[in-house]
Parts: sequence; C-alpha cells; structure tokens
Amino acid sequence: MTTVRKNAILVVSIEVDPVDAEELHRWYDEEHGPERLAMPGFVSLRRFRAHDNPNRFLALYELEYPEAATSPEYMSQVQSQWARDVMAKWKQWDRNVWIELTSNDR
Repeated sequence: MTTVRKNAILVVSIEVDPVDAEELHRWYDEEHGPERLAMPGFVSLRRFRAHDNPNRFLALYELEYPEAATSPEYMSQVQSQWARDVMAKWKQWDRNVWIELTSNDR
C-alpha cells in the first residue's frame, strides 16, 4: 500500500508584551527558525505581524507532510534555555497543523 503524502503547514500564533517583541524576533532569526528548517519535512518559514495588533505574530512553516511537526525527531528536540525564557513570556499562543485540500478531499 502506498502512503500519500500531503502538503501541510504549521501555523503558530504568538502574542507578547511590547518589551518582549525584539527578543522574540532575535530568537526566531538566530535559533528557532534555523533549527526548524534543518529538520526533515520543514521546507520554509514565513513570519507575519497582525495588522491590528503590533504585539501579535504568526509563524507559517511549509511542511512536506503533516507528520514533520510531530515526528520523533521533532518531539525529542531539547529546548535551549533561551527558548524556555522566550516562551515563558508569551501571553497567548496557538499551534495547529493544517493539510492542503485537494479536489478529492472536499
């Protein structure tokens, strides 16, 4: 039996206090983004800021397949102290993996 791989995206929405935004960006640029993009199945990363809330950010990872965001390698990655410090400052966050719909899925 052949496994059909579906394109997917990992969407992470984060809100921080204004004083914590610069560190969040630096962490994404210097550590988190490069680590994720080095993992199997992670293709690209794009980041956005909410139009109506300058303290709310979105990270959009393109995945080759949805399991990339739950693989043993992904789940076993040890978080750095910097990552723990940055994430502790998140006021609100949400994370979802989305799969691309084809005409057969609708």
